Amino acid sequence: MRLTLGHLGDWVVDPRELAARLGVGTEDLKRLERYGYVDARIKEEAGCTRVTVRLLNSGWRGTFDQGGTLISEEKW
Repeated sequence: MRLTLGHLGDWVVDPRELAARLGVGTEDLKRLERYGYVDARIKEEAGCTRVTVRLLNSGWRGTFDQGGTLISEEKW
């Protein structure tokens, strides 16, 4: 999984990879996001970027280095 900078200056992860980590299908993730059930936050600190995504009763957090490579992750 990689974190890339989108053309609008926003951070982007592949929704297929994120959905798999959250234990849902890609279309389900998109639908849940449309209904407001996905909470995503990005925090930059100490040369790394931390992405936290909460979905109903589960969540995923990934830490990415400056190049956008995933260096650690946790799931709950």
